[in-house]
Amino acid sequence: MKNFFYRVQQGDTISRLSNMFNLPVTEIIALNNLKGEIEEGDLLFIQTYDCVLYTVKPQDTVYSIAKKFNVSPQKILDDNHLPYVWWGLKIKV
Repeated sequence: MKNFFYRVQQGDTISRLSNMFNLPVTEIIALNNLKGEIEEGDLLFIQTYDCVLYTVKPQDTVYSIAKKFNVSPQKILDDNHLPYVWWGLKIKV
């Protein structure tokens, strides 16, 4: 695990940072208790893990993803701070 702070630059979005740091958007939001958009100059806490970042496909359920990666469905939900998963979402597994 690697922890660090990142100063938001002009043009940054949560989605862009998600791709940059290979983290789910929900993780960045939860770690920083964000209620709205980020702004240039904001200081964000970033915590990266040695895990797989998976993009949920249209036919996926939390149960099918859990089976594919041999983890519990609840662990996927808990680790990603989610009540459920949806198509197009990036999650860590």
